[in-house]
Amino acid sequence: MNVAISWIGALWTAGGAVLLFLEAGSHPWWDAAWVLLLALSAYVGLVQVGGLPRARMCAGVVLVVFAGMIVLTALSGWPLGPVRFTGPSVLRVGNVFPLLPPLLAFSLLTLCQRSLAVAYPGLGINGLAAAVAGVFAATILNSAAFLAEARLWWLWNPWGEGFAVLPAVVGLFSIALAGFFLARIYPEDTDMKLTRWSPAAAVLIVINLLFLAANALHFMGRL
Repeated sequence: MNVAISWIGALWTAGGAVLLFLEAGSHPWWDAAWVLLLALSAYVGLVQVGGLPRARMCAGVVLVVFAGMIVLTALSGWPLGPVRFTGPSVLRVGNVFPLLPPLLAFSLLTLCQRSLAVAYPGLGINGLAAAVAGVFAATILNSAAFLAEARLWWLWNPWGEGFAVLPAVVGLFSIALAGFFLARIYPEDTDMKLTRWSPAAAVLIVINLLFLAANALHFMGRL
């Protein structure tokens, strides 16, 4: 991810703050445009590191894995828990399986991998994959209020009331486990680095700040 693309990605991610002030579930095409550009910037960064064939393979595997998890969840409630996915019908396969969540997962996982690969180049494959899995799972957890409350991408526990702790823990563990194994297939950046700071880290920080703002608004509304 070069500097120009990362600046565009960071500014566009920050622009997602507009979504916090829209009525929940309204203007779904804002969500689509926001996620698509974020995924495109992440994919271009992969191409620059590993070349087009490797980036295409990596993106394809990540999208298929997360799409598969969503399909299983929509059909059985596992591994992500009792979730009902929402969003524009045109962006759902068979009007059931959504396309935006796998794209967002790909974007976030790629940002985590690129950020940590540059910041900690000596971790090794397993160490880096474990770190990526932890940061990725934390980012997904941080996004819950933004996606479920502010934008209504999914509705948690629609078949009952309260917070289902065990399905939530299993879902987060499944996301972290998938992140660990998927982080191992990313191309290795062998270019010499003069700093441990990367453009991908800037975008990742901005998007987590956006999610934190959604969390703050959510808890302020409950006071």
